[in-house]
Amino acid sequence: MDSSYLLAEFRSIALGYKEVNCIILNYPVELFLVKNICPGSILFIFKGNDHDILGIKKYLKEKNISALPILNIHEDVMSRINSPDKSIKISSLMICEFKNSISSIKASDLCLKASGVSIIKIHFQVGLFGKGVLILSGLLSSLENSKETILNNFSDKDIIALEIIENPVEELIKCI
Repeated sequence: MDSSYLLAEFRSIALGYKEVNCIILNYPVELFLVKNICPGSILFIFKGNDHDILGIKKYLKEKNISALPILNIHEDVMSRINSPDKSIKISSLMICEFKNSISSIKASDLCLKASGVSIIKIHFQVGLFGKGVLILSGLLSSLENSKETILNNFSDKDIIALEIIENPVEELIKCI
């Protein structure tokens, strides 16, 4: 099973579709997700083997298009995109707000691998102006470790806010 993904965010929807067509013609990858994330911006997520994912990154870099490969991604990450896990018992929450959707996906993978946390949801859509929101649950110490992991791997330009909520009220949990 392939567990490597490439996230490419285009500031032009038309250019995005044109480049995706070229990529699919030249690389044996699956188009995993297409999502308008902001008026005028679109996110494409490709799934494939490491070699092809890195080849696409190189192709896009030559065209000055930013793309992030995530190799050997934790299996829970992609299933939580805009789809909350309502089965998780929540003792504490961490709400992570990023300037772009790509950072929220990368952060979720790092936090799952570094701490004993669960992903409640990775949220991005039109109306968030390209922002990504990651909602994690776990023990307070695990969430604090996740916060430290994010601070060590992202710049202040990437992070809007990281907030830990101990013992969230039931009404708040229902909103997630």
